[in-house]
Amino acid sequence: MAKLSTLTQDEQDSVIYDARVGDLDSLKTIFSDEVEVSTLLTTQDEYTLATPLHMAAANGHSEVVSYLLSLLDETEVKLLINKQNESGNTALHWASLNGHVSCVKVLVENGADPFIKNKFDHDSIYEAEKSGKEEVETYLLEKFAPELEEEAGKQEDDESTVQYSKGTEIETANKEGSEAINSQTST
Repeated sequence: MAKLSTLTQDEQDSVIYDARVGDLDSLKTIFSDEVEVSTLLTTQDEYTLATPLHMAAANGHSEVVSYLLSLLDETEVKLLINKQNESGNTALHWASLNGHVSCVKVLVENGADPFIKNKFDHDSIYEAEKSGKEEVETYLLEKFAPELEEEAGKQEDDESTVQYSKGTEIETANKEGSEAINSQTST
């Protein structure tokens, strides 16, 4: 029997569900016996646009995240790993928000970009901090510190930017935002 090269929405939902609950055995059967790996690039929830990678990362199934990425070549990984859902969140946003450091590490090691902003203008580092996931926040800050320092250097003279330190981004943004509003209303 030939493998399926396109999936109905119900079939896509089944793949997404297996990723969400971490059913690695089922996913291995699906992709080795029943479905072409290329379908992974187009499988998504019809409403939220969440992919199997989003669901596995959101629920802390690092072994599923690793497996799904291992099915793809480098070009395909680049297409999937930073794919945004309808809210602009990537799999890394969800893993960060939920504190799944093992998933965060797998995603980052495979090229996930922690600086992609969702529709609320939040990146993955912000999501980790906002939800109190210090282990994820620390990992991302340490991993990407040179890039953050370089960006901070470019913005050093720009008073409209918010500088942050581990664990203080939200408080600093609120304080500097209030100061900016107060300075505008007092003139």
